[in-house]
Amino acid sequence: MNSQVTHTDSLRKLDQSHHLHPFTDLRAYSKQGGRIVSQAEHIYITDTDGKQILDGMSGLWCCSLGYSQRSIIEAVYEQLQQLPYYNNFFNCSNQPSIELAKALVDITPEHYNHVFFTNSGSESADTSLKMARAYWRLKGQPAKTKLIGRAKGYHGVNFGGISVGGIGANRKMFGTAVDADHL
Repeated sequence: MNSQVTHTDSLRKLDQSHHLHPFTDLRAYSKQGGRIVSQAEHIYITDTDGKQILDGMSGLWCCSLGYSQRSIIEAVYEQLQQLPYYNNFFNCSNQPSIELAKALVDITPEHYNHVFFTNSGSESADTSLKMARAYWRLKGQPAKTKLIGRAKGYHGVNFGGISVGGIGANRKMFGTAVDADHL
């Protein structure tokens, strides 16, 4: 048996045994497994069997500039050497966040003067919903809670995103709103 196939089969079995995949029929996946992606360059991904595939979704819309772009790799490496990560909570900031906020403000319409950074599209959708709710509470109208979503619209997989999203299957197992008692 080809060692490449053995490697793929081994990874697939480990994956099937230990990894839960979103938007996946887990019963079928436990029997068939899936593609194991091993590398990516420009607009292509390559699986462990060596098959190269055009990635039309850009890694779930996260790699729109392509994979393995030398200038991006170098910029990330340089930043990792200095400050790999720090949050913007509790009155803290950092130079890359400050400079990116300014650059974004510079290319938006004049009345947009601030940015709020998030880590994903789902987090962005939830944050937007919370900001809308907070806005109306600050305006003295806390009863304004109705949110509008588009039929078949995708707004992420966090509770806010599935609540306003128009893809029924995303809500089927979870419902829409989270109602919690705080002890």
